[in-house]
Order: sequence, then C-alpha cells, then structure tokens
Amino acid sequence: MSLNFLSPLYLFGLLGMTIPIMVHLLTRRQQKHLRFSAVHLLLQSQKRSIKRSTPNRRFLLFIRCLGIALLSLALANPIFSFSGPSDFLPNSPSANVFILDDSYSMGTLADQKSYYTHAVDALLDMSQSLSSESVYSVVSASGPARVLLDWSTDSSKAEKLLKLSQPSSRTTDIGQAIAETFRLLDSASQKKKRVYILTDRDKNGWNEESFSLTGETRYPINIIDFSGMRQGGNRAAVEHTEVRQEFLSNSRVIRVKTKILNLSQTKPIRKLKVSLWINGKKQNEGTLDIPTKSSAEKEFSFPLKENVALNGEVRIEDDSLLKDNVRFFNYQPNRTIKTLVVDGDPKTIEHQSETFYLERALNPFSVSLSNIEPTVSTLAELSTRDLFDYSVIMLCNVRDLPFGYEQELEKFVMRGGALFITLGDQVDAKFYNERMGNILSVRLQAIHQIAKDGEPFRLLIKPSKHPVLKVLKGRTLEEMKSIRFHSLYSVEPRENLKLTVPMSFENKFPALIESTAGKGKVILFVSSIDRDWNNFSIQPTFLPWIQRWVKYSARGLDSLMLKELLVGEPFSREEPSESSQTYIVLPGGKTTRPSFENGQVTFESTNRPGIYQLYRGSSKADTNATLLQLPPGTEPAGSFSVNIDTTESSSIKITNEEIENFLPGMDITYFDGYQKRDLNGSEGGSPMSTAFMLLMGSMLLFEGWLVRKE
Repeated sequence: MSLNFLSPLYLFGLLGMTIPIMVHLLTRRQQKHLRFSAVHLLLQSQKRSIKRSTPNRRFLLFIRCLGIALLSLALANPIFSFSGPSDFLPNSPSANVFILDDSYSMGTLADQKSYYTHAVDALLDMSQSLSSESVYSVVSASGPARVLLDWSTDSSKAEKLLKLSQPSSRTTDIGQAIAETFRLLDSASQKKKRVYILTDRDKNGWNEESFSLTGETRYPINIIDFSGMRQGGNRAAVEHTEVRQEFLSNSRVIRVKTKILNLSQTKPIRKLKVSLWINGKKQNEGTLDIPTKSSAEKEFSFPLKENVALNGEVRIEDDSLLKDNVRFFNYQPNRTIKTLVVDGDPKTIEHQSETFYLERALNPFSVSLSNIEPTVSTLAELSTRDLFDYSVIMLCNVRDLPFGYEQELEKFVMRGGALFITLGDQVDAKFYNERMGNILSVRLQAIHQIAKDGEPFRLLIKPSKHPVLKVLKGRTLEEMKSIRFHSLYSVEPRENLKLTVPMSFENKFPALIESTAGKGKVILFVSSIDRDWNNFSIQPTFLPWIQRWVKYSARGLDSLMLKELLVGEPFSREEPSESSQTYIVLPGGKTTRPSFENGQVTFESTNRPGIYQLYRGSSKADTNATLLQLPPGTEPAGSFSVNIDTTESSSIKITNEEIENFLPGMDITYFDGYQKRDLNGSEGGSPMSTAFMLLMGSMLLFEGWLVRKE
C-alpha cells in the first residue's frame, strides 16, 4: 500500500503549511501586549468573553492551516495504490527474469480479459520501467519450461513477442521455470538480480519433483498473483470420453460415455448442460448433477446410419475457463468385426478341422450378413499376423503360443481387444496356467470325461439377463438342453481377478467364464468348438449363440486403432512401407508432413487440442514439411485426438508456506495483482486529489460556521 505524489507542487504545499504557523508565532506577542495595555475596566467586563473566544480563535487558525495543507496535497495529485512497479523494481542496473505462466488456466476471465492478458500487460509495463542499464529476460512457465526472450535491454522486444500471444494449452511447471531462470541469472554480470513470477498460483503447477535447486545461490523472488481478479469460477471440466459400438442390435448403436468433474470445493452443480456434437452438428443434449469434489458420468447413444468416421466433441456450458469445457474424440465404425480364428488342430480333411463349423457359423454365406469377417490361421502362421488388425482373437484348441507371443496377446487385450478361448485335447494346461495368468482369470485343472455309455454333461438352462443370453427364449432354450458334452475342463479361479460365469452345467461346473483385462474381454469356453468333445457345433442354436458372443466381446474394439493424446505428447505409428507418405491435417486446417525414420512416422507438434486427420499418398509428392494443401491422390488413413490435461483445471491455490518449503532460504515477496503504470510515469491506483479538495471544502464550511457562532 503506498501514497505517491506525482507532481512537484507538494513542495509548495509544505510551504503553505508552515507560513500560517510562523505568522501565528509572530503575532502572539503583539496580542499579549495589546491585551495588558488596554483599560483595566474594559478587560474586566470582557474577561469571560475573551476566555471563551480565545480557544475558538486558536482552533480557527488550526482549521485554516489544515485547509491550506489539504489544498497543497490536492495540487500535488497523489495516487493511492496497493502495489506498483515502484514497490519492487530496482532503480540501479539489474538483471531481471520474468517467469510468465502461460498455461491454459491463465485463460480464466477477469474484468473481461484473461489472467494471461493482465500478466502480459504487467510484464510489458515493468520492462519499460527498468533503468536503461538494466537487462531482462522472459521464461515460459508451461511445461516444458523454455526461454522466450534472452537477455535484452530493449523493452519493445517483449511487446513484439507477447502483445498478440495467447495462453498455451499446456500445464504449468514452475519448478522447471525457476531452474531455467537461475541458470540465466548465474550468467548475468549485474550485481542486483531479481525474479518476477506472474501466475495464478494454482497448486497443480508446483510439483515437488521439479524443484531440484542446489547450491547457495539466493535471488529475491516476487510472486504476482492474478487469481484475485477472477469473475465467477471454473465450475467444471470434461475429463474423459469413451466411445463404443454395439453389434447386438441390427441398427448398430454408438454409445458415448463422458466423465465431468465438479471443480468447486464447496458447491454441488445442478443441471449442468452437456451436449454431444458429431462432425460439427449437435447430436444430443442433456443435464447432469455433480456432487461437491466429485465427478459424474453421462452417456449418449445414437444409431449409426453411415459407415463414416465420427469426429466428435462433448461440451459443457461456459464458465470462466473455456478450454476445459470441451473434449474431442474420434471414432471409425466398421460394418464388419474382423476376427482371427487360430486353428490349433488343423486336418487334411476340411470338415475334421477344429474350426470348420466355427468359420461357417461366423460367416454362413459367401456375402456376410453377420457383420463378422473371420480369418483362419494356423499356429505356424500366427507370428506373421498383426493382432491389431482384428477385433477378436479366437484360440481354438491351441496347445501353446510362440515364445513371447503371450505378451503380444496380453497387450492386445489390455488395449481393448477380445480374446475367445476354446479348449480341446491339444491344449497344454501348464502353458495356460503359467504363461497366461495376467489375462486368464482361471486355472485349468483337469479333463473330465464321460464313460462310453454314461450320461453326458448338459447345460443348465434358465432365463438370464446377460446381453448375449437374454434373447434366447422358448424353443431355443429347449434345444440347448439337448446338447451333449462328454468332455470338458474343470477350472479354479485365480486370486485378485474378477470373473463371471454366464453359463454352467447341471453339475455346477462352469461352462463359460467371462472376465475383463484392461479395456478388453477374455471369454473361456471349457469344451471344444468342434464335434470332438460335444455335438454343440451341429445344433441350430450354435450359430446365433457364437455370433452373439463374438459381437458382444467386440464392443468398442475399434478403439484399438485410436490414439487419444494429451497436448504435447508425440504421435507415432509404424509405417513399414516407404512407397507411401503420411500427411497430417491439423485442427486449424494446416497441412504438414511428419518425419519418417526407421519405419515409423513421428509427429511432435501436438500443441493444440482437436482432431488430427491422417492421409496417405505417394512418396513422390511434395516433400516440404508444411504444405498449403494435400497433394493430389491422397486418401484418408485415420485420425487421432489431442486433449488438454485436466489437472490444470483445478483452482486450488498453493499457500505461502508451501512455496517457501519449495524455495528454502529465498527472499520471497507476494503481491495480489498488479496496478498498471502508464508511459508518462503515473501509476495505476486511485487519485486522491478530489478527496483532498472535498476535505478542504469541508474545512472552509466548518470555519464559516465557527466564525458565525462567535
């Protein structure tokens, strides 16, 4: 808090205050002489009146002196402010580093401008207020920290660099910025060195791991907090979206589930508007109630009418921070579920092979009407297959896998793939128990067989609410009761792995076990899928039963090809063919050519949230990194989405004590906001001239009232 006099007239004001006092001292002796030289009788008659009026004259003299003083102060044009550059900018030659928090939380609105705009104005004002012998530098505080402007004495350089800039979409890393700042200050020759941090003091930007300051170097640090200027608050943020496609209905339904965070520490959110946008058009809208310090989910669904890529957004109503009110996603629906069927017991006679009946049940006609496209592979051919070209992998009576291949299978499932395992006489139970334990929820115990004339195992058929089984009713269920199983595996559950048993036998043995691993599903059928251990594969119910299980397990599996990145994370994918070139169309429409090396395409400039479109064309096309448009002959090759990291949305502020623990021994000064100073030298604040003039007028009125009373 300061009172600054920006006019030299305050000197005349001081003179104005002293002159009446001197006059008063000179005239006291004269007044005393006249009083004692007057006629004694007259003095006696006026004695009481003089005693009463003398104090009033002295008070009048004080009022007049005070009025002159107030006039002098008013003419001095004083400015009253809480802070300003004069509070902490050195006048002597100095080295100054401004750490500018340009994370996306600085986009919060205050006085119809963002924190960032206020911070840039303050930085430019302070750089212009430095002495001509001083140098300054600007460091960005969004991760990774970087030097935006190296040492300079020209204040116009910062203005050219920052005047039209906007906050980034990245998170804050104050620790890295301070480390970069100290490196700059260590190289400066000036004796006076200071640090200015212009930030909103969000706690998430002060990560303990980033503070690795060593040595005895100590620099004064001034922290200017702009968060006190906030209008309203950042109520909520869209944290996550998940898209999946359901194949169980003929219309094929797309479901979009979104998770919304309530960022308020004290208030619940009532009827928050949430909307779903597909390819630039609003698809659906609803409201959501979110408790305090919590999150809630909202699911939208709509029928898929065309087999086209879906570029979507989930939006919530605007608050003081706009960037976390939207989250992007992309989805490429597919009319067919690509299924890799691995035959563990192939035979020279086709109908004796393990997968003969299965392949025909999945694709019963030359033109598939089931939306399932099976590809049969032997175990020897498996290592040449790319698992991520498929939605479902079916292991049919497979003894074991090539060395290390179970890790590829595990990666496939964890990322959202479906694994369907059927057993048989070729299966090595030891391999499944020891090598598949991360994704298989049970251990294989023993094979149970029925004697030649014994009663077969039969399925326990009853109404079910499971999505696959709930449509099987009436005659279909009666037919399934007649299925005869004469061989099956018994199993035991593994510890710490959850599972369900949608189907079992009448003797209570599980017939089918379902579990999840990561984003994917694992389904185990404890008997064979051919006629070796049962007669299920030749029953009418087998076709709808196996198709529904494959469709059910394949929900949302197109997400295998999607890549959802956070701002700043690099995009990469394998591109073994050198005969084609990949191009990327950025969210703003700009086209670029990513780098290609060692069979991999890499793109690192994911600085903007949105949908990035991939295209593939001839390698003979233009090889410039930046293109005005896509070369002729390019074709769509997919897309990926980039979103902000919602940890930056939290508005919890770091305390002074926590800051001082990160910066032990530092001389730290804290400022709430910044009062702008114009180029003429007048500082921002409240002018006091009017107030002093009003006080002077009040003194004159009071003087007139006293004189009239006498």
